Amino acid sequence: MKTKDKIVMTSIELFNKSGVVAVTTNHIAKELSISPGNLYFHFRNKEEIIRQIFRLMCKETYQVWRVKKGQKVIHPLDLIEKNYELFWKYRFFHREMYFLRRRDTILNKMWKAHLVKIQRMMVVVYKRWLREGWMLPIHSQNEIEFMATILLATASNFLQFFESAERLPAKQHMITGKKYVSWLLMPWTKPDMRKDFEAFVLSDTSLLT
Repeated sequence: MKTKDKIVMTSIELFNKSGVVAVTTNHIAKELSISPGNLYFHFRNKEEIIRQIFRLMCKETYQVWRVKKGQKVIHPLDLIEKNYELFWKYRFFHREMYFLRRRDTILNKMWKAHLVKIQRMMVVVYKRWLREGWMLPIHSQNEIEFMATILLATASNFLQFFESAERLPAKQHMITGKKYVSWLLMPWTKPDMRKDFEAFVLSDTSLLT
């Protein structure tokens, strides 16, 4: 693995563990057993590292949502699961994005562009689910946009909210987040698909805490 990639991967681990504010470029360099100068050869500052991580997260997210011709349509609950795997991998963003965007105008623009793109992809996927007979038809474009917005807002902010409201292991908050998003999407599902959603939402996950 190239040094630049190692810097990114190590930064993700440290940011997830300790938070962005507590981690300096010196901490990252020390963890990698490289000099600060070597790190600065690849990234001028911590903000550049964060932006590169954000690009990587976006790329992986789009791979999950991208609809390819001839590709098997992914089950809604499987798509939710894959997204939450990414949320866990890059969880420091979901804890600190508001703060990070306030500090970095470039990251703020990247975040806004990401939201626009992912909302469009959500609508495309919904239309594929509709053709599969899994979802109820939504004839109003405003309602489609509302559905996409509320699901994205919930998924993007759940971790910060639940960690501030409840003292549970972070992994448990991921399960809670998946259930809330599934519950929000459930009213637009057809009866057979709704059974799958109800089985998941009402399942007992207490043994995982």
